[in-house]
Amino acid sequence: MKISKYLSYMLKDFLVACGFLTVIAAIVLALSSSGTIQASLLGQIVLIASAFTCFKYALVNTHELGRKAGIISFYVSFLMADVFLILWLWFFSSRQIFDRDLLLSYTIVILLVKGVVFTMMHIDGQNEAKQLNQKLSEYKNSENK
Repeated sequence: MKISKYLSYMLKDFLVACGFLTVIAAIVLALSSSGTIQASLLGQIVLIASAFTCFKYALVNTHELGRKAGIISFYVSFLMADVFLILWLWFFSSRQIFDRDLLLSYTIVILLVKGVVFTMMHIDGQNEAKQLNQKLSEYKNSENK
């Protein structure tokens, strides 16, 4: 699959998520009798829709990608979703629990640990696949005899 087609699917899903979140925000604002939409709400909609789209493409949609492209897409999409969520928390949290330097160091540690865990999961998955293929070949050889 070409990258342009893959990105067009992502853009479509992003726009659908933005539209859905905008409708939900309008309903909530209408029910709470608030007549204005703040600019920060629109920024939040964009960040959350971006995070949702990246999580969706990391965990659900593969769109017939090759093995290497799928792995790269998984890691990049998951990292981008984390970045969007951290930006949302950083810019739009209701109160400052952490100072920005401490939040940045926590973010770096979280992303490093997540990267190490996903790498370990990938290596473990490869080892399990090798073992399964070995067992299948042994089964096939015993069946042919």
